[in-house]
Amino acid sequence: MGVTEFCDLLKQTKEFDELEVKIIKAMINLSRKDQAKVSAAMIAAETDISVTNAYKYLYALQQKGVVESMSGKNKIFWLARSANPFPRMFSYVTKEYFKKRTMFDELAEAYKEFVRTDVVWFGEKMYEQYEGKFPERASFIFDVAKSEIMVTTQKFFTDVVILDSLRRAVERDVKIKIISNEIDATRMEGLKKIGINIRLGRAWPYLAVVDGMHGITVDKEERGLWFLNCSTDYKNKFEEMWEKAEEI
Repeated sequence: MGVTEFCDLLKQTKEFDELEVKIIKAMINLSRKDQAKVSAAMIAAETDISVTNAYKYLYALQQKGVVESMSGKNKIFWLARSANPFPRMFSYVTKEYFKKRTMFDELAEAYKEFVRTDVVWFGEKMYEQYEGKFPERASFIFDVAKSEIMVTTQKFFTDVVILDSLRRAVERDVKIKIISNEIDATRMEGLKKIGINIRLGRAWPYLAVVDGMHGITVDKEERGLWFLNCSTDYKNKFEEMWEKAEEI
């Protein structure tokens, strides 16, 4: 992995701001020039920021464990060498995640007391074309399922938002049938263990149909139809494809 790709990953974690990433990149580049130990003035010159800001962000990176420094005046800094800081950083993120999960579990329980959630879209019909955000729409469709979910797909889902919504459906005893063009053997065994029925086959369109009335179609560009409380023939089409698909 190159330095640019490494810095892109830093940004994607959303744990580092632009200047922090810029400083880390500068320290890596300086280290490659046999200048592993640097001053705030050197970082300021490399990143075109003030020395004051250089100190500020170097200290912030030290708090995160990515940078280390000597004590006393005229401090010298270097990228952490005592241990790889990223596994430890992930443990901090995980800790925060579990705190939020507890909060959202409490919110979910409280919401039941305020609002009934047994009428999909207040009974109103929805039938529209969409573009993008397929995981969010698909997970919504799975969350409203009361009795059955039928899915056709090129590959079985890997998006955690979708997988989590399927897990919740399984916990509600919703029957799930999936026709997939391909699927990893190990994952297939796991799905069967939790009661998801899956068959191999080529099916089109790629879609999810819930309780025969709600669903979504999707193409390679994450575009398709999204419908709620509508009568369609998608369920019948699925059943025809299901009979032709190969049992595993």
